[in-house]
Amino acid sequence: MHTPTNLTTDLADFDRPGSPRPKPGRVPLDGTIASVVARMDRLAEQSGGPAVAPVLALGTFERVGSNWLCDSLREAMPQHNEPFRQQLGREHPLSPSDRIPPSLAGCGLGGLGLHHLLCALSDLHAADGLPRHLVKETNLFFATDTVLGLLPRSPALVLTRAPLGIASSFTRGRLWERWHYGERYRQVAATARAPRWRGEFAGLLDLDDPHWATALGRLITVNALLLARALSGQGAGERPHLVISYERRVAERTRTQTELARFLGITLPEAEAVARTGVDAAVADTTFATTTDKDALVAELDATTAQLVTEAVTATLHRARRALDPAVTATAAPWLASDDLYEVHQPTSRPSRHPRPVRQEADRAGVPRPAYTPVSGAWWRNLLVTNEEMAELLTLLHAGGAPNSRLGTRLLVCPMPHERGGRLHYEPSTRRWRVSPGYEAHPAYWVTWIGAALMAAWHGARLPTRAEALTATRGVTAYNSDYRVGDCCPVAEPGLGDHEIHHRIGNVQIWCGDGPDQPGAQPVQRYLFGAAWNTPGTPEAATAVRSRYLMGSSRGVGIRLVRDPGTTDAAGLGAWELAHRLNQWADAADRGDQPTPGGLDRLLLSALGS
Repeated sequence: MHTPTNLTTDLADFDRPGSPRPKPGRVPLDGTIASVVARMDRLAEQSGGPAVAPVLALGTFERVGSNWLCDSLREAMPQHNEPFRQQLGREHPLSPSDRIPPSLAGCGLGGLGLHHLLCALSDLHAADGLPRHLVKETNLFFATDTVLGLLPRSPALVLTRAPLGIASSFTRGRLWERWHYGERYRQVAATARAPRWRGEFAGLLDLDDPHWATALGRLITVNALLLARALSGQGAGERPHLVISYERRVAERTRTQTELARFLGITLPEAEAVARTGVDAAVADTTFATTTDKDALVAELDATTAQLVTEAVTATLHRARRALDPAVTATAAPWLASDDLYEVHQPTSRPSRHPRPVRQEADRAGVPRPAYTPVSGAWWRNLLVTNEEMAELLTLLHAGGAPNSRLGTRLLVCPMPHERGGRLHYEPSTRRWRVSPGYEAHPAYWVTWIGAALMAAWHGARLPTRAEALTATRGVTAYNSDYRVGDCCPVAEPGLGDHEIHHRIGNVQIWCGDGPDQPGAQPVQRYLFGAAWNTPGTPEAATAVRSRYLMGSSRGVGIRLVRDPGTTDAAGLGAWELAHRLNQWADAADRGDQPTPGGLDRLLLSALGS
């Protein structure tokens, strides 16, 4: 078995207080990457000391074992799942789905976009003395060097997998069709022809409408080359990185985990303790559960498909050796090896045990009417906020002149494609938001704190404090957590009455109305609480202290509303009034009325009465 060369520079002195770093000086925030990095350094100094940069987990493609990595590190490191690839709209200049300019200057990223970028980057860093954060990103393609440029002091974990293994996973889950990779291939091929890239990459991605297996092989190779190029551009001595091969991890689990712990300078549980087998392969292929563990290398591919993938990788790498720096291709080539370690056989039919048909009327019929129940001094709503409620508010806000996205900066929700777990979708033709059929009564997620706060104000309610959530959930067991179902389930919890509180723990985590004290210049953060369908449901995990910036969102965070005694629906604000307040704040951001992210965030809190 080929063992990649690992650069295991000691991280103890890498990006810690006292380690060398450039002085922030007085570089203006002009939109260039250098100015953004300098502003981040200045924010850290204003807050009492340098922040610790996150560890980057960078995949050569999707399906390379990143969930095993995240599970292994969950107890040791706060984690962020693809904040650049998932949470930026296509029109955003940093989006991997758009053509990435050589710098941010002149690309139309205004005050609000820059504010969001500073808040997002700040969210990825840890204060000195706290654990480093882990940032997982896969398939950045031509955004790779931009993202690495914004995090110049982040060490990297490079996750690799043989192309046949990736193709097998795509075949089992029908991912090429489900995730619209044909369109993705055309977009990446077009980007390769942009002035910045055409000299090196245009010849690697032909616009010839290839077979999906050929296109997949080309994409895997190009993404690996771009990652190798970005890492080599930083200089090996400046960015420590460790290569983690999927194949080696399967064959030598304990040794791989030991090397990972040594590289990061942390203690991890035994390898067996993070191997989870609660979800079978059939369910994993048809939901979002990716926690099934592997103990053998099997590629479920027919002979023709396997040959097309291998030939595409070989041909693309051959062309790359003529167009790219030899050091880049020499680095990437081992990441694309190990096909010979797989046993290739015909795909196995796996009927789903949990089909998810459209059950719109049935789901709605079983959902109680929203009501409030007293719990320890506050009145808790019996149900989590649903997708249907969120879509209605988003439509009204849009009609009031407050769209969700502004040049790719999402203020209220992150509208992912349905195949990626998104349930809320904007229809330009009707100027309305709609819900994926059958998910109207499921809890809204991918919601920012701003979106949650507006929902609360619209309902004449508020978000619970962390202390209130701790009291209300004491002794409660999570109903849907730790990938047991593989996705969210309806807001009505089986076996509970109409006026009981459904899903006090589990299904989704919730935004809180309060957060940790932050230095004045730093972005404001708000607590997250509870357990979600894709997080551990133990009491320790559910009550762990964690927080995010106001425009952050994730696939497992939604909204629970509470009211103070005596509050009624009459306390709610109209959607147009909320749109006006939000627009006033966005205009202030674009004008640069506040010199720091913290000042601008507090202006928003004041506007929303939070």
